[in-house]
Amino acid sequence: MTDMTDVLKLIDAQGAELKTWQEKHDSRLDEIAAEAREAALKAARPGGMGGGNAPTAPAQTWIDTKTRTRVPVLRPTDSLAALESKADKIPTMGRVLRGLVLGGAADDARELEAERKALSIGNDVGGGFTVAGVLSSQWIDLLRSQMVLTRAGALTVPMDAATLTLARLTGDPAVSWHAENAALDAVEATFGSMTLSARTVVCMVRMSLELSQDSANIEDILQSSLVNAMAGAIDSSGLVGVVPAPGGVFDMAGRNTVTAIGAPTSWDFVVDGLYELMADGVPQESIGALIAHPALWRKMRKLKTGITSDNTPLAAPAEVAALPKLWTTAAPLTSGTTAKAVLGRWSDLLFGVRKSITIKVLSEAFLGSNLQVAVLAYARVDFGATRQQSFCTMEGITVA
Repeated sequence: MTDMTDVLKLIDAQGAELKTWQEKHDSRLDEIAAEAREAALKAARPGGMGGGNAPTAPAQTWIDTKTRTRVPVLRPTDSLAALESKADKIPTMGRVLRGLVLGGAADDARELEAERKALSIGNDVGGGFTVAGVLSSQWIDLLRSQMVLTRAGALTVPMDAATLTLARLTGDPAVSWHAENAALDAVEATFGSMTLSARTVVCMVRMSLELSQDSANIEDILQSSLVNAMAGAIDSSGLVGVVPAPGGVFDMAGRNTVTAIGAPTSWDFVVDGLYELMADGVPQESIGALIAHPALWRKMRKLKTGITSDNTPLAAPAEVAALPKLWTTAAPLTSGTTAKAVLGRWSDLLFGVRKSITIKVLSEAFLGSNLQVAVLAYARVDFGATRQQSFCTMEGITVA
């Protein structure tokens, strides 16, 4: 009897352990199923890991009050082309440019012609080609990737019309404490409007007919030369503004300034600029890149500690050292001796751009005289600030 009792106890114990294991196993299976469902839901959302070619949602979407259309607002890391359908199936802009230049002389002329038709690249009345849709978006993304102002943090606003009206902050809101039954203080409006009005930027590249036909890398050369030149011109207008180009940051009446700096012996002028912004309500952590001409980089890089016989480079304060610094020849430099710099909360600067690019191949204009062909491209852009006090220019910096 004792042996049988022990066997029964052992069976009961094993049964209890089996039940415990099964309950734990079922619980884990339920957890795995829940995780799988959540992963599937995430994958189905825009930008989800399993969403295939689903476009990434823009940072914000505004509404054009005149046309009632949605306006995507793009961060520097967002892609305009990614918002278009079939964005992964289009040729590069360089390939399209080569096809337009060579025409029927290209070895793949038939394929290129079919691509142009599929992308709705149509002839305009002036004999050029109007590039719209996803290919135009790809071109705009290329421009943005080369623009210093976009890398600093400016937001991109695609424009479906020649103008786009937006709100901007003209003064910080007035705040007061209210006593019971007391009259409210009259407060002036702190918001106004601004209008992005597309201005035309034009670039032309000339080359010999032999170069266009015989160079294996003509696609890259055409694309990079046009994009880099146009990006530099757009950056210059966004910074300094030249009539009839859009007005720039240095033209903003409401900007903060640090002036008459002279030949710097320290980074104090940048500290002063940071202070002006913080005193105007811009949190230090939201102040973005400092932008200036490379001549200022050379000047500051050569500064020493000032200690006798010590040639150690002068270290910048931690807050200044942490600032990204973007050096560009699009920034102001007068007579090679006097530079200007600017820093700010760059997300308050808007880069408006029309969603179409026009390309003209000027084969007849130069072919008869010197056997050259030219590619002319133009885009229409503008800049505007939603809050001008978010920027500070540092001026009168002697660099030579």
